[in-house]
Amino acid sequence: MPKDDFSYRNLSNLFRQTPTVPLNQDDRIVIFSDLHLGNGKRTDDFRTNSELFYRVLRDYYEDGGYTLILNGDIEELQRFRLSDILTRWRRIYELFDRFDRDGRLHRLIGNHDLDLRDDADHGFRIGDAMRLSYHGNTIFVFHGHQTSLRFERFNKLVEFGLRWFANPLKITNYTVAHDSMKRFRTEEHVYEFASDHKLLSIIGHTHRPLFESMSKVDSIKFEVERLCRKYPKAGPRKRATIEQRIDFYRSELERIDLDSDARASVASLYNANLVVPCMFNSGTVIGKRGMTCLEIVEGRIALVHWFDDTRTSKYLRYEPYETTQLPGTDFHRVEMKSESLDYIFARISLLAGSPDEKPAEARYG
Repeated sequence: MPKDDFSYRNLSNLFRQTPTVPLNQDDRIVIFSDLHLGNGKRTDDFRTNSELFYRVLRDYYEDGGYTLILNGDIEELQRFRLSDILTRWRRIYELFDRFDRDGRLHRLIGNHDLDLRDDADHGFRIGDAMRLSYHGNTIFVFHGHQTSLRFERFNKLVEFGLRWFANPLKITNYTVAHDSMKRFRTEEHVYEFASDHKLLSIIGHTHRPLFESMSKVDSIKFEVERLCRKYPKAGPRKRATIEQRIDFYRSELERIDLDSDARASVASLYNANLVVPCMFNSGTVIGKRGMTCLEIVEGRIALVHWFDDTRTSKYLRYEPYETTQLPGTDFHRVEMKSESLDYIFARISLLAGSPDEKPAEARYG
């Protein structure tokens, strides 16, 4: 993929224009993307997980002193009017306002709320991206649509199709957002840029959670391989546990194959002998089985899944996942993966490019 294409040049310009904010060891950050707030009716994808999002944000993240980063596609403006969205989800915006008054809110633009750039009356403070500096390294947060000329220049045409064709036909964002080829191209573009610049990138846009550049399929396969290597030396009780865990992971892969597409099972999308852990994706709030987000707490980053046990309880039944319940609710938190930022940046530095290249923070200031 040539580095002079639209994606690479656009991300380079976005990176240079984005100011840097320090990230301290004791900071607590949560990153959500792709809420797609609508008017509360049938084609409003947010409606299903609205109570889950509200209670988790209020009782866990606000009470826990987290800074909230909303990484694009917060409003579904390609389908609905802002006034209708603000009216229907008033309490969500009141919660956002409380984060903002405490200096704990950052909003970034996405392609589905891109119209906010041209609207001076909404009162939101919205940026295009964020650069977080941590121990001399860079975390680059942006929605992800910036990799595509289509989203940057033809957004109005997409809006026309969604509002006047998808809405009347009751087609939701589950249908129109999950074009596999577009998702993978976005991820490839972001991966190349982040790897070349030795930075950690965090996106949304594709609705596909990623941790250390790996999808859930990739992570499961690595874990199954690790368990298989442990099995021959394990005792009878350990073997039984390993068998149970592999059986769980096998069922997960079968479910993903049914729900997703054939290319989702490709071990690596990046044509790399050594996958650089430089790309993360917070997933989406409008998932069919709950919502995902990324947390940065005390120098560690974690991919977290929140779910309602009245709809799914699989994570409560299997040892690999330790769940905690939000008091007074049916909502549960699962930490899918977690790692030290220092360790991730060390691997990025060693695996990305030649060792004498400087990291992005040093090259761009």
